[in-house]
Amino acid sequence: MPGPTVARCLSQRELSEPRLDPTGARVAFGAAHDGVGTLRIVELGDGSERSWPLSPAPALGRGMSGGCFRWLPDGTGIVYAAKDGGLWQASLMADATAVETCRVDTHHEGAFGALHGVALSDDARFVAAVDSLTSVVVVERATGVTRKVVHQHAFSLDPVWHGDTVYWQSWSPPHMPWDEAEIWCATAPDFRARRIAALPGVSLQQVAVSVADELGVMNDATGRLRPGVLDGGMVEPLPLSGEPCDCAGAQWGGGSRSWCWSPDGTRYLVARNLAGFGDLGVVDRTSGAVTTLARAVHGAVSWTPHGIVALRSGAVTPTQVVFFDPVSFERRVLATSEMPCDDGPWSACDLVEPTTGAIDGIPFRLYEPNDASEARQLFVWVHGGPTDQWQVTFMPRIAHWVGRGCRVLVVDHRGTTGHGRAFQQALNGHWGEFDTADVITVAEHAHAQGWGVPSRTVVIGGSAGGFASLNAAGERPDLFAGVVALYPVVDLADATERSWHYEQHSIAILVGDSAANTGLYHRRSPLSKLDKLSQVKVLLMHGDHDEAVPLDHSVLIADQLRRRGGDVALHVFKGEGHGFRLRANQEREYALIGEFLQTL
Repeated sequence: MPGPTVARCLSQRELSEPRLDPTGARVAFGAAHDGVGTLRIVELGDGSERSWPLSPAPALGRGMSGGCFRWLPDGTGIVYAAKDGGLWQASLMADATAVETCRVDTHHEGAFGALHGVALSDDARFVAAVDSLTSVVVVERATGVTRKVVHQHAFSLDPVWHGDTVYWQSWSPPHMPWDEAEIWCATAPDFRARRIAALPGVSLQQVAVSVADELGVMNDATGRLRPGVLDGGMVEPLPLSGEPCDCAGAQWGGGSRSWCWSPDGTRYLVARNLAGFGDLGVVDRTSGAVTTLARAVHGAVSWTPHGIVALRSGAVTPTQVVFFDPVSFERRVLATSEMPCDDGPWSACDLVEPTTGAIDGIPFRLYEPNDASEARQLFVWVHGGPTDQWQVTFMPRIAHWVGRGCRVLVVDHRGTTGHGRAFQQALNGHWGEFDTADVITVAEHAHAQGWGVPSRTVVIGGSAGGFASLNAAGERPDLFAGVVALYPVVDLADATERSWHYEQHSIAILVGDSAANTGLYHRRSPLSKLDKLSQVKVLLMHGDHDEAVPLDHSVLIADQLRRRGGDVALHVFKGEGHGFRLRANQEREYALIGEFLQTL
Protein backbone atom coordinates (compact mmCIF):
# COMPACT_ATOMS: atom_id res chain seq x y z
CA MET A 1 0.00 0.00 0.00
CA PRO A 2 1.41 3.40 -0.86
CA GLY A 3 2.35 5.81 1.85
CA PRO A 4 0.12 8.74 2.83
CA THR A 5 -0.14 11.86 0.76
CA VAL A 6 1.30 15.20 1.81
CA ALA A 7 -2.13 16.46 2.87
CA ARG A 8 -2.73 13.33 4.95
CA CYS A 9 0.52 13.84 6.83
CA LEU A 10 -0.61 17.26 7.93
CA SER A 11 -4.12 16.30 9.03
CA GLN A 12 -3.13 16.17 12.66
CA ARG A 13 -3.88 18.16 15.78
CA GLU A 14 -1.43 18.47 18.64
CA LEU A 15 -2.88 17.14 21.89
CA SER A 16 -1.77 18.23 25.37
CA GLU A 17 -2.54 17.99 29.06
CA PRO A 18 -5.55 15.70 29.62
CA ARG A 19 -7.16 16.27 33.04
CA LEU A 20 -9.93 14.23 34.64
CA ASP A 21 -12.43 16.43 36.43
CA PRO A 22 -12.84 15.93 40.23
CA THR A 23 -16.23 14.23 39.78
CA GLY A 24 -14.87 11.66 37.33
CA ALA A 25 -17.46 12.59 34.71
CA ARG A 26 -15.31 14.12 31.96
CA VAL A 27 -11.79 14.76 30.70
CA ALA A 28 -10.58 18.10 29.38
CA PHE A 29 -7.52 18.36 27.15
CA GLY A 30 -5.77 20.81 24.86
CA ALA A 31 -5.90 20.52 21.07
CA ALA A 32 -4.04 22.76 18.62
CA HIS A 33 -4.24 22.82 14.84
CA ASP A 34 -3.04 25.31 12.28
CA GLY A 35 -1.78 27.64 14.98
CA VAL A 36 -5.09 27.72 16.89
CA GLY A 37 -5.43 26.10 20.32
CA THR A 38 -8.61 25.19 22.18
CA LEU A 39 -9.74 23.08 25.12
CA ARG A 40 -11.84 20.02 24.34
CA ILE A 41 -14.04 17.92 26.63
CA VAL A 42 -14.84 14.21 26.45
CA GLU A 43 -17.79 12.91 28.48
CA LEU A 44 -16.80 9.53 29.93
CA GLY A 45 -20.43 8.39 30.00
CA ASP A 46 -21.10 8.45 26.26
CA GLY A 47 -17.63 9.22 24.87
CA SER A 48 -18.79 12.38 23.10
CA GLU A 49 -16.19 15.04 22.39
CA ARG A 50 -16.99 18.74 22.28
CA SER A 51 -15.17 22.04 22.11
CA TRP A 52 -15.04 24.27 25.17
CA PRO A 53 -14.89 27.77 23.72
CA LEU A 54 -12.76 30.03 25.88
CA SER A 55 -12.20 33.74 25.46
CA PRO A 56 -9.45 34.76 25.76
CA ALA A 57 -7.85 31.66 24.24
CA PRO A 58 -5.85 29.29 26.46
CA ALA A 59 -2.04 29.25 26.36
CA LEU A 60 -1.67 25.53 25.72
CA GLY A 61 1.48 23.56 26.35
CA ARG A 62 3.15 21.61 23.57
CA GLY A 63 3.74 17.90 23.10
CA MET A 64 3.69 15.77 26.25
CA SER A 65 3.51 18.84 28.48
CA GLY A 66 0.82 20.72 30.34
CA GLY A 67 0.43 23.48 32.89
CA CYS A 68 -2.29 25.50 31.16
CA PHE A 69 -5.29 24.77 33.40
CA ARG A 70 -6.65 23.10 36.53
CA TRP A 71 -10.17 22.03 37.45
CA LEU A 72 -11.98 23.70 40.34
CA PRO A 73 -12.50 21.24 43.24
CA ASP A 74 -16.21 20.78 42.49
CA GLY A 75 -15.66 20.25 38.75
CA THR A 76 -17.82 23.23 37.76
CA GLY A 77 -15.06 24.97 35.84
CA ILE A 78 -11.38 25.67 35.49
CA VAL A 79 -8.72 28.26 36.13
CA TYR A 80 -6.46 28.68 33.11
CA ALA A 81 -3.57 30.68 31.73
CA ALA A 82 -4.61 32.70 28.70
CA LYS A 83 -2.69 33.95 25.70
CA ASP A 84 -3.29 37.51 26.90
CA GLY A 85 -0.92 36.83 29.81
CA GLY A 86 -3.60 36.65 32.50
CA LEU A 87 -5.21 34.02 34.72
CA TRP A 88 -8.88 33.41 33.97
CA GLN A 89 -11.70 31.35 35.41
CA ALA A 90 -14.40 29.73 33.24
CA SER A 91 -17.45 27.77 34.34
CA LEU A 92 -18.92 24.80 32.50
CA MET A 93 -22.50 24.31 31.40
CA ALA A 94 -24.06 20.98 30.46
CA ASP A 95 -23.65 21.80 26.77
CA ALA A 96 -19.92 22.61 27.30
CA THR A 97 -20.43 26.35 26.92
CA ALA A 98 -18.11 28.58 28.92
CA VAL A 99 -20.01 31.23 30.88
CA GLU A 100 -19.09 33.81 33.46
CA THR A 101 -15.51 33.89 32.26
CA CYS A 102 -13.66 36.32 34.50
CA ARG A 103 -10.08 37.35 35.11
CA VAL A 104 -8.59 36.09 38.38
CA ASP A 105 -5.43 38.21 38.72
CA THR A 106 -7.15 41.58 38.94
CA HIS A 107 -4.93 43.30 41.50
CA HIS A 108 -1.26 43.28 40.63
CA GLU A 109 1.41 45.73 39.61
CA GLY A 110 2.74 45.70 36.07
CA ALA A 111 1.98 43.04 33.49
CA PHE A 112 2.86 39.40 33.11
CA GLY A 113 4.74 38.03 30.14
CA ALA A 114 3.47 34.48 29.65
CA LEU A 115 1.95 32.58 32.56
CA HIS A 116 2.19 28.82 32.73
CA GLY A 117 2.27 26.01 35.25
CA VAL A 118 -1.16 26.75 36.72
CA ALA A 119 -1.69 25.09 40.11
CA LEU A 120 -4.68 25.37 42.44
CA SER A 121 -4.46 25.03 46.22
CA ASP A 122 -6.48 22.23 47.83
CA ASP A 123 -9.16 24.65 49.05
CA ALA A 124 -9.05 26.63 45.78
CA ARG A 125 -8.19 29.79 47.70
CA PHE A 126 -4.91 30.37 45.84
CA VAL A 127 -3.65 29.92 42.31
CA ALA A 128 0.06 29.65 41.59
CA ALA A 129 1.74 30.01 38.22
CA VAL A 130 5.12 30.82 36.69
CA ASP A 131 5.67 34.02 34.71
CA SER A 132 7.89 33.63 31.63
CA LEU A 133 9.58 30.54 33.12
CA THR A 134 11.15 32.76 35.80
CA SER A 135 9.06 34.07 38.72
CA VAL A 136 6.53 32.19 40.83
CA VAL A 137 3.36 34.21 41.38
CA VAL A 138 0.46 33.48 43.74
CA VAL A 139 -3.04 34.88 43.25
CA GLU A 140 -5.80 34.91 45.86
CA ARG A 141 -8.92 33.98 43.87
CA ALA A 142 -11.44 35.89 45.97
CA THR A 143 -9.61 39.21 45.88
CA GLY A 144 -7.41 39.00 42.79
CA VAL A 145 -4.45 40.11 44.86
CA THR A 146 -1.28 38.87 43.19
CA ARG A 147 2.16 38.59 44.73
CA LYS A 148 5.52 37.51 43.41
CA VAL A 149 7.30 34.92 45.55
CA VAL A 150 10.81 36.25 46.01
CA HIS A 151 13.62 33.70 45.88
CA GLN A 152 17.22 33.66 44.72
CA HIS A 153 16.94 31.78 41.43
CA ALA A 154 16.54 33.02 37.88
CA PHE A 155 14.22 30.27 36.61
CA SER A 156 11.27 28.30 37.98
CA LEU A 157 8.89 25.60 36.78
CA ASP A 158 5.88 23.55 37.75
CA PRO A 159 4.34 24.71 41.04
CA VAL A 160 2.43 22.07 43.02
CA TRP A 161 0.24 22.64 46.09
CA HIS A 162 -0.06 20.57 49.23
CA GLY A 163 -2.32 22.15 51.81
CA ASP A 164 -1.43 25.84 52.03
CA THR A 165 2.13 25.30 50.75
CA VAL A 166 3.25 25.59 47.16
CA TYR A 167 6.37 23.72 45.91
CA TRP A 168 8.31 24.31 42.72
CA GLN A 169 11.57 23.65 40.89
CA SER A 170 14.23 26.40 40.58
CA TRP A 171 17.72 26.88 39.17
CA SER A 172 20.09 29.60 37.99
CA PRO A 173 22.84 30.05 35.40
CA PRO A 174 25.08 28.46 34.38
CA HIS A 175 22.78 25.45 34.81
CA MET A 176 19.80 24.25 32.82
CA PRO A 177 17.12 22.31 34.75
CA TRP A 178 18.60 18.97 33.64
CA ASP A 179 22.05 19.97 34.94
CA GLU A 180 21.19 20.96 38.51
CA ALA A 181 17.93 22.16 40.00
CA GLU A 182 16.50 22.59 43.48
CA ILE A 183 13.09 22.27 45.15
CA TRP A 184 11.69 25.32 46.94
CA CYS A 185 8.42 26.09 48.69
CA ALA A 186 6.40 28.92 50.24
CA THR A 187 3.49 28.80 52.68
CA ALA A 188 0.45 31.04 53.08
CA PRO A 189 -0.14 33.71 54.17
CA ASP A 190 3.25 35.39 53.82
CA PHE A 191 4.64 33.07 51.09
CA ARG A 192 8.22 33.47 52.21
CA ALA A 193 10.36 31.20 50.01
CA ARG A 194 12.59 28.53 51.50
CA ARG A 195 14.77 25.82 50.01
CA ILE A 196 13.62 22.22 50.53
CA ALA A 197 16.33 20.29 48.72
CA ALA A 198 19.53 21.06 46.82
CA LEU A 199 21.98 18.36 45.78
CA PRO A 200 25.12 19.32 43.83
CA GLY A 201 25.10 17.88 40.32
CA VAL A 202 21.56 16.54 40.65
CA SER A 203 18.41 17.58 38.80
CA LEU A 204 15.30 17.57 40.99
CA GLN A 205 11.98 18.02 39.17
CA GLN A 206 8.30 17.03 39.08
CA VAL A 207 7.29 17.39 42.73
CA ALA A 208 4.42 15.12 43.81
CA VAL A 209 3.08 14.80 47.36
CA SER A 210 1.55 11.50 48.45
CA VAL A 211 -1.52 11.04 50.62
CA ALA A 212 0.94 10.25 53.44
CA ASP A 213 2.63 13.65 52.98
CA GLU A 214 5.73 12.16 51.33
CA LEU A 215 7.46 14.64 49.04
CA GLY A 216 8.28 12.75 45.86
CA VAL A 217 10.53 14.08 43.08
CA MET A 218 11.90 12.90 39.79
CA ASN A 219 15.70 13.00 40.08
CA ASP A 220 18.94 11.70 38.57
CA ALA A 221 20.94 11.18 41.78
CA THR A 222 21.53 7.55 40.73
CA GLY A 223 22.57 8.53 37.21
CA ARG A 224 19.10 7.85 35.81
CA LEU A 225 16.01 10.05 36.01
CA ARG A 226 13.66 8.13 38.26
CA PRO A 227 11.23 8.87 41.12
CA GLY A 228 12.41 9.20 44.70
CA VAL A 229 11.34 10.58 48.06
CA LEU A 230 12.93 13.61 49.72
CA ASP A 231 13.85 13.08 53.34
CA GLY A 232 15.95 15.56 55.28
CA GLY A 233 17.19 17.20 52.10
CA MET A 234 18.37 13.88 50.64
CA VAL A 235 16.62 11.72 48.07
CA GLU A 236 15.80 8.05 48.56
CA PRO A 237 15.10 6.26 45.24
CA LEU A 238 11.77 4.51 44.98
CA PRO A 239 12.20 0.84 43.99
CA LEU A 240 11.79 0.15 40.26
CA SER A 241 12.46 -3.31 38.84
CA GLY A 242 13.84 -4.04 35.39
CA GLU A 243 16.76 -2.64 33.46
CA PRO A 244 17.99 0.86 34.41
CA CYS A 245 16.08 3.47 32.43
CA ASP A 246 15.21 7.14 32.41
CA CYS A 247 11.67 8.10 33.38
CA ALA A 248 11.73 11.75 32.26
CA GLY A 249 13.35 13.95 29.65
CA ALA A 250 14.71 17.45 29.12
CA GLN A 251 12.49 20.27 30.39
CA TRP A 252 12.21 22.66 27.46
CA GLY A 253 9.32 24.33 29.22
CA GLY A 254 6.84 23.60 31.98
CA GLY A 255 4.19 21.00 32.57
CA SER A 256 6.17 17.77 32.22
CA ARG A 257 4.54 14.99 34.19
CA SER A 258 5.92 11.49 33.67
CA TRP A 259 5.05 10.10 37.11
CA CYS A 260 2.60 10.46 40.00
CA TRP A 261 1.47 8.72 43.19
CA SER A 262 -1.52 6.41 43.38
CA PRO A 263 -4.45 7.89 45.34
CA ASP A 264 -3.68 5.65 48.34
CA GLY A 265 0.11 6.15 48.17
CA THR A 266 0.94 2.43 47.99
CA ARG A 267 1.96 2.55 44.31
CA TYR A 268 3.14 5.03 41.75
CA LEU A 269 2.64 5.49 38.03
CA VAL A 270 5.64 6.05 35.76
CA ALA A 271 6.32 6.47 32.05
CA ARG A 272 9.56 4.67 31.25
CA ASN A 273 11.94 5.41 28.38
CA LEU A 274 13.08 2.05 27.00
CA ALA A 275 15.81 2.77 24.43
CA GLY A 276 13.59 5.42 22.86
CA PHE A 277 10.46 3.29 23.05
CA GLY A 278 8.30 3.50 26.13
CA ASP A 279 5.66 2.05 28.41
CA LEU A 280 3.39 3.15 31.24
CA GLY A 281 3.65 1.11 34.42
CA VAL A 282 2.09 0.89 37.86
CA VAL A 283 4.86 0.22 40.39
CA ASP A 284 4.48 -1.32 43.81
CA ARG A 285 6.36 1.11 46.04
CA THR A 286 7.52 -1.66 48.40
CA SER A 287 8.84 -4.25 45.94
CA GLY A 288 9.36 -2.17 42.79
CA ALA A 289 7.38 -4.70 40.75
CA VAL A 290 6.02 -3.14 37.56
CA THR A 291 2.62 -3.85 36.01
CA THR A 292 2.70 -2.52 32.46
CA LEU A 293 -0.57 -0.85 31.51
CA ALA A 294 0.37 -0.06 27.93
CA ARG A 295 3.32 0.07 25.58
CA ALA A 296 4.25 3.25 23.69
CA VAL A 297 5.49 6.63 24.91
CA HIS A 298 3.30 8.27 27.57
CA GLY A 299 3.22 11.70 29.15
CA ALA A 300 1.03 14.21 31.01
CA VAL A 301 0.03 11.44 33.42
CA SER A 302 -2.31 11.83 36.40
CA TRP A 303 -4.08 9.40 38.73
CA THR A 304 -7.19 10.12 40.81
CA PRO A 305 -9.67 7.79 42.55
CA HIS A 306 -11.73 7.94 39.34
CA GLY A 307 -8.97 6.66 37.06
CA ILE A 308 -5.77 7.43 35.17
CA VAL A 309 -5.46 9.74 32.16
CA ALA A 310 -2.44 10.29 29.95
CA LEU A 311 -1.22 11.03 26.46
CA ARG A 312 -0.03 8.00 24.47
CA SER A 313 1.91 7.92 21.20
CA GLY A 314 3.95 5.46 19.14
CA ALA A 315 5.48 5.03 15.71
CA VAL A 316 2.25 3.52 14.33
CA THR A 317 -0.07 5.11 16.90
CA PRO A 318 -1.20 8.70 16.34
CA THR A 319 -1.24 10.54 19.67
CA GLN A 320 -4.15 9.58 21.91
CA VAL A 321 -5.83 10.80 25.07
CA VAL A 322 -6.29 7.60 27.06
CA PHE A 323 -8.22 6.70 30.22
CA PHE A 324 -7.53 3.68 32.44
CA ASP A 325 -10.25 2.28 34.70
CA PRO A 326 -9.31 2.77 38.39
CA VAL A 327 -9.91 -0.93 39.21
CA SER A 328 -9.34 -3.05 36.10
CA PHE A 329 -6.92 -0.62 34.38
CA GLU A 330 -8.77 -1.32 31.14
CA ARG A 331 -7.74 1.30 28.59
CA ARG A 332 -10.10 3.51 26.63
CA VAL A 333 -9.06 5.86 23.83
CA LEU A 334 -10.94 9.11 24.38
CA ALA A 335 -9.50 11.21 21.55
CA THR A 336 -6.80 11.05 18.89
CA SER A 337 -4.69 13.54 17.01
CA GLU A 338 -6.18 12.41 13.71
CA MET A 339 -8.52 14.71 11.81
CA PRO A 340 -10.89 13.91 8.93
CA CYS A 341 -9.09 13.51 5.62
CA ASP A 342 -9.97 12.23 2.14
CA ASP A 343 -7.08 9.76 2.35
CA GLY A 344 -8.60 7.94 5.31
CA PRO A 345 -7.12 7.08 8.70
CA TRP A 346 -3.43 6.53 9.36
CA SER A 347 -4.20 2.87 10.10
CA ALA A 348 -4.86 2.42 6.37
CA CYS A 349 -1.33 3.55 5.58
CA ASP A 350 1.91 1.63 5.55
CA LEU A 351 3.38 2.69 8.89
CA VAL A 352 6.50 1.07 10.38
CA GLU A 353 8.22 0.63 13.73
CA PRO A 354 11.93 1.48 13.90
CA THR A 355 14.70 -0.89 14.85
CA THR A 356 17.34 0.16 17.36
CA GLY A 357 21.09 -0.06 17.12
CA ALA A 358 24.33 1.57 18.17
CA ILE A 359 27.79 2.16 16.73
CA ASP A 360 30.75 3.09 18.94
CA GLY A 361 28.31 3.71 21.80
CA ILE A 362 26.10 6.08 19.76
CA PRO A 363 22.46 4.89 19.70
CA PHE A 364 20.24 5.27 16.65
CA ARG A 365 16.82 4.18 15.39
CA LEU A 366 16.27 3.12 11.79
CA TYR A 367 12.91 3.46 10.04
CA GLU A 368 12.76 1.44 6.82
CA PRO A 369 10.02 1.09 4.21
CA ASN A 370 8.45 -2.35 4.18
CA ASP A 371 10.07 -2.87 0.79
CA ALA A 372 13.49 -1.62 1.87
CA SER A 373 15.10 -2.83 -1.35
CA GLU A 374 13.36 0.04 -3.13
CA ALA A 375 14.54 2.75 -0.71
CA ARG A 376 15.58 5.79 -2.72
CA GLN A 377 17.07 8.16 -0.17
CA LEU A 378 18.58 8.02 3.28
CA PHE A 379 17.76 10.77 5.77
CA VAL A 380 20.20 11.08 8.66
CA TRP A 381 17.99 13.07 11.04
CA VAL A 382 19.31 14.99 14.06
CA HIS A 383 17.03 16.19 16.88
CA GLY A 384 17.21 19.71 18.29
CA GLY A 385 18.11 20.86 21.76
CA PRO A 386 20.88 19.72 21.65
CA THR A 387 19.76 18.27 25.02
CA ASP A 388 16.68 16.35 23.91
CA GLN A 389 15.55 13.15 22.23
CA TRP A 390 13.10 12.04 19.58
CA GLN A 391 11.44 9.12 21.31
CA VAL A 392 9.38 6.71 19.25
CA THR A 393 6.26 8.84 19.11
CA PHE A 394 4.02 9.39 16.12
CA MET A 395 5.95 11.75 13.86
CA PRO A 396 4.17 12.64 10.60
CA ARG A 397 7.46 13.88 9.13
CA ILE A 398 9.01 10.44 9.48
CA ALA A 399 5.87 8.62 8.32
CA HIS A 400 5.69 10.91 5.30
CA TRP A 401 9.18 10.16 4.00
CA VAL A 402 9.24 6.48 4.92
CA GLY A 403 5.92 6.18 3.11
CA ARG A 404 7.66 7.52 0.03
CA GLY A 405 10.37 4.90 0.05
CA CYS A 406 13.04 6.67 2.13
CA ARG A 407 15.03 5.31 5.04
CA VAL A 408 15.16 7.58 8.09
CA LEU A 409 17.99 7.18 10.58
CA VAL A 410 17.48 9.12 13.84
CA VAL A 411 20.76 9.82 15.67
CA ASP A 412 21.08 10.02 19.46
CA HIS A 413 24.42 11.85 19.60
CA ARG A 414 26.18 12.47 22.89
CA GLY A 415 24.13 14.96 24.86
CA THR A 416 20.86 13.19 24.03
CA THR A 417 18.53 12.43 26.92
CA GLY A 418 17.08 8.98 27.61
CA HIS A 419 20.43 7.21 28.07
CA GLY A 420 21.36 8.36 31.56
CA ARG A 421 22.92 11.47 33.02
CA ALA A 422 26.51 10.65 32.01
CA PHE A 423 25.60 10.35 28.33
CA GLN A 424 23.53 13.53 28.44
CA GLN A 425 26.26 15.50 30.22
CA ALA A 426 28.98 14.21 27.86
CA LEU A 427 28.31 17.01 25.38
CA ASN A 428 29.13 19.75 27.91
CA GLY A 429 32.26 21.48 26.67
CA HIS A 430 32.02 19.75 23.30
CA TRP A 431 28.95 21.11 21.47
CA GLY A 432 29.83 21.41 17.81
CA GLU A 433 32.47 18.69 18.28
CA PHE A 434 31.00 15.48 19.73
CA ASP A 435 27.57 15.85 18.14
CA THR A 436 29.21 16.48 14.76
CA ALA A 437 31.49 13.47 15.16
CA ASP A 438 28.60 11.22 16.20
CA VAL A 439 26.47 12.17 13.20
CA ILE A 440 29.43 11.39 10.94
CA THR A 441 30.02 8.05 12.68
CA VAL A 442 26.40 6.98 12.24
CA ALA A 443 26.35 8.10 8.59
CA GLU A 444 29.52 6.09 7.86
CA HIS A 445 27.97 3.07 9.55
CA ALA A 446 24.79 3.46 7.50
CA HIS A 447 26.76 3.45 4.26
CA ALA A 448 28.79 0.42 5.38
CA GLN A 449 25.54 -1.42 6.14
CA GLY A 450 24.14 -0.61 2.70
CA TRP A 451 21.32 1.57 4.02
CA GLY A 452 22.30 4.37 1.67
CA VAL A 453 25.01 5.82 -0.51
CA PRO A 454 26.54 9.29 -0.18
CA SER A 455 25.00 10.49 -3.46
CA ARG A 456 21.51 9.85 -2.05
CA THR A 457 22.08 10.75 1.62
CA VAL A 458 20.66 13.90 3.18
CA VAL A 459 21.53 15.07 6.70
CA ILE A 460 18.64 17.01 8.19
CA GLY A 461 17.67 18.73 11.42
CA GLY A 462 16.13 21.78 13.01
CA SER A 463 17.64 24.29 15.45
CA ALA A 464 20.57 22.52 17.16
CA GLY A 465 19.89 19.62 14.79
CA GLY A 466 20.40 21.98 11.86
CA PHE A 467 23.62 23.15 13.49
CA ALA A 468 24.91 19.56 13.75
CA SER A 469 23.76 18.76 10.20
CA LEU A 470 25.61 21.73 8.70
CA ASN A 471 28.69 20.94 10.77
CA ALA A 472 28.70 17.27 9.75
CA ALA A 473 28.42 18.08 6.05
CA GLY A 474 31.05 20.79 6.47
CA GLU A 475 33.43 18.25 8.02
CA ARG A 476 32.68 15.39 5.63
CA PRO A 477 31.04 16.57 2.40
CA ASP A 478 31.92 13.18 0.87
CA LEU A 479 29.23 11.52 3.04
CA PHE A 480 26.25 13.65 2.03
CA ALA A 481 24.61 14.87 -1.15
CA GLY A 482 22.67 17.57 0.66
CA VAL A 483 21.76 19.30 3.91
CA VAL A 484 18.29 20.39 5.00
CA ALA A 485 18.61 22.82 7.92
CA LEU A 486 15.49 24.27 9.50
CA TYR A 487 16.00 27.42 11.62
CA PRO A 488 19.60 26.38 12.38
CA VAL A 489 22.16 27.88 14.72
CA VAL A 490 25.16 28.83 12.58
CA ASP A 491 27.07 31.35 14.73
CA LEU A 492 27.68 30.36 18.36
CA ALA A 493 29.15 33.71 19.36
CA ASP A 494 26.02 35.49 18.16
CA ALA A 495 23.79 32.89 19.84
CA THR A 496 25.28 33.76 23.24
CA GLU A 497 23.98 37.29 22.75
CA ARG A 498 20.65 36.81 20.99
CA SER A 499 19.20 33.35 21.59
CA TRP A 500 16.19 32.56 23.78
CA HIS A 501 16.61 33.82 27.36
CA TYR A 502 15.79 30.39 28.76
CA GLU A 503 18.87 28.74 27.24
CA GLN A 504 21.17 31.62 26.34
CA HIS A 505 23.44 31.19 29.35
CA SER A 506 23.95 27.47 28.69
CA ILE A 507 25.92 27.93 25.47
CA ALA A 508 29.16 28.69 27.32
CA ILE A 509 28.78 25.42 29.25
CA LEU A 510 28.00 23.45 26.11
CA VAL A 511 30.87 24.93 24.13
CA GLY A 512 33.33 24.89 26.97
CA ASP A 513 34.58 28.44 27.26
CA SER A 514 33.40 32.01 27.47
CA ALA A 515 32.16 33.97 24.49
CA ALA A 516 35.38 35.96 24.70
CA ASN A 517 37.14 32.99 23.12
CA THR A 518 35.99 33.85 19.63
CA GLY A 519 38.36 31.35 18.07
CA LEU A 520 36.75 28.38 19.82
CA TYR A 521 33.23 29.59 19.10
CA HIS A 522 34.09 30.08 15.44
CA ARG A 523 35.71 26.63 15.08
CA ARG A 524 32.62 24.93 16.50
CA SER A 525 30.24 26.82 14.19
CA PRO A 526 29.19 25.91 10.62
CA LEU A 527 30.57 29.29 9.53
CA SER A 528 34.08 27.84 9.96
CA LYS A 529 33.41 25.10 7.39
CA LEU A 530 32.12 27.08 4.44
CA ASP A 531 34.62 25.87 1.84
CA LYS A 532 33.76 22.20 2.33
CA LEU A 533 30.08 22.89 3.04
CA SER A 534 29.77 24.64 -0.32
CA GLN A 535 30.48 21.27 -1.98
CA VAL A 536 27.03 19.92 -1.03
CA LYS A 537 23.59 21.29 -1.79
CA VAL A 538 21.98 23.15 1.10
CA LEU A 539 18.31 23.88 1.75
CA LEU A 540 17.54 26.39 4.53
CA MET A 541 14.12 27.22 5.99
CA HIS A 542 13.54 29.81 8.72
CA GLY A 543 10.66 31.77 10.25
CA ASP A 544 10.89 35.56 10.23
CA HIS A 545 9.51 35.75 13.82
CA ASP A 546 11.98 33.30 15.32
CA GLU A 547 13.07 34.56 18.75
CA ALA A 548 15.11 31.47 19.67
CA VAL A 549 17.43 31.53 16.64
CA PRO A 550 17.23 34.80 14.65
CA LEU A 551 16.60 34.61 10.92
CA ASP A 552 19.96 36.37 10.50
CA HIS A 553 21.69 33.01 11.05
CA SER A 554 20.23 31.44 7.92
CA VAL A 555 20.64 34.65 5.91
CA LEU A 556 24.31 34.86 6.88
CA ILE A 557 25.28 31.30 6.00
CA ALA A 558 23.31 31.39 2.75
CA ASP A 559 25.17 34.53 1.69
CA GLN A 560 28.55 33.10 2.63
CA LEU A 561 27.93 29.84 0.77
CA ARG A 562 26.82 31.70 -2.35
CA ARG A 563 30.01 33.76 -2.26
CA ARG A 564 31.90 30.47 -2.48
CA GLY A 565 29.84 29.16 -5.37
CA GLY A 566 27.66 26.91 -3.24
CA ASP A 567 24.25 25.63 -4.32
CA VAL A 568 22.05 26.98 -1.53
CA ALA A 569 18.39 27.93 -1.26
CA LEU A 570 16.90 29.93 1.62
CA HIS A 571 13.15 30.12 2.16
CA VAL A 572 11.70 32.52 4.71
CA PHE A 573 8.40 31.55 6.35
CA LYS A 574 6.43 34.67 7.21
CA GLY A 575 4.72 34.79 10.59
CA GLU A 576 6.47 31.66 11.87
CA GLY A 577 8.65 31.36 14.94
CA HIS A 578 10.93 28.52 16.03
CA GLY A 579 9.12 25.70 14.24
CA PHE A 580 6.33 25.84 11.68
CA ARG A 581 2.81 25.63 13.12
CA LEU A 582 0.65 26.91 10.25
CA ARG A 583 -0.60 24.18 7.95
CA ALA A 584 0.22 26.08 4.78
CA ASN A 585 3.82 26.41 5.92
CA GLN A 586 4.00 22.76 6.95
CA GLU A 587 2.82 21.83 3.47
CA ARG A 588 5.44 24.15 2.03
CA GLU A 589 8.18 22.45 4.08
CA TYR A 590 7.25 19.03 2.68
CA ALA A 591 7.06 20.35 -0.85
CA LEU A 592 10.41 22.13 -0.66
CA ILE A 593 12.17 19.05 0.68
CA GLY A 594 10.55 16.94 -2.02
CA GLU A 595 11.76 19.32 -4.73
CA PHE A 596 15.21 19.36 -3.13
CA LEU A 597 15.45 15.56 -3.26
CA GLN A 598 14.67 15.61 -6.97
CA THR A 599 17.79 17.67 -7.60
CA LEU A 600 20.20 15.23 -5.94
